[in-house]
Amino acid sequence: MEEKKKKEDLYRLVVFSERTFEEVRSFQFRNWYIWAALSLISFMIIAIVLGILSLKPIKALMSEGDAYVDSAELLALREKITTLEKAASAQQLYINNLRQVLSGEVIMEADSLENKVLEDSVVSVAKVSEDEVLRQMVNLDEQLSSIVRDGQEALSSPKALEQIFLIPPLTGSISMGFNPQKNHLGCDINAPPNTPIKAVMSGNIIYAGWTLETGNTVGIQHDNNLISFYKHNSALLKKTGSFVRAGEAVAIIGNTGTLSSGPHLHFELWSNGKPVNPVNYINFQ
Repeated sequence: MEEKKKKEDLYRLVVFSERTFEEVRSFQFRNWYIWAALSLISFMIIAIVLGILSLKPIKALMSEGDAYVDSAELLALREKITTLEKAASAQQLYINNLRQVLSGEVIMEADSLENKVLEDSVVSVAKVSEDEVLRQMVNLDEQLSSIVRDGQEALSSPKALEQIFLIPPLTGSISMGFNPQKNHLGCDINAPPNTPIKAVMSGNIIYAGWTLETGNTVGIQHDNNLISFYKHNSALLKKTGSFVRAGEAVAIIGNTGTLSSGPHLHFELWSNGKPVNPVNYINFQ
């Protein structure tokens, strides 16, 4: 009886007219018809969605989104690489300049007196007789020999560092002293912001630029094989190759470089290729 009842379970869908309530049409079906119809509709919806996603314009839009993300990451990486390349180039330039200084390969500017003697002699030759030309040539040779002799004497008998007067680059309190055991080859001096940094002695600037660790840095070659370095500056006032006199401002105190933890001047003094304690030769107070 139950099996017969299940076979007879039918459903009827009747459509009536809204005005007359007369039966217009009727449909007879079993319950599994509904599940079959829902499954078919779901399958068709899935097929339509997959078909739309497979179209080339949709793929292009999706790939463009991925490409945009990739290009943004590439730009960020390129900027980082460019920054590292600049830092490496600046660091290499700093190392090369320091090597040249320590090996004595730095070319000093020619003496202005020698240039003046040569220029004056050229002008005079056009106005005098041959005898006068010969006499001036002899005098010129004697003058040049004297210049060379004086230069050789100066190089052969350099002054001791204790005999050289050095101007303090600035006045202030020393926050960290000379400690070569910890690779601190100079001393740190604290001073107010915007304090100018002065050259301790006349000389030629062998380096004025930026490095990753020391920031804006100035290096000056002085007489008697003496070199001074001024590091972590906020701004540089001189360029590489220029001549500065003692007490002339070369930079402004700052806090640049990865080795700096606050505004100060890191000052180094090198004599004959070796770092020395600046406090022994300069009064910073």
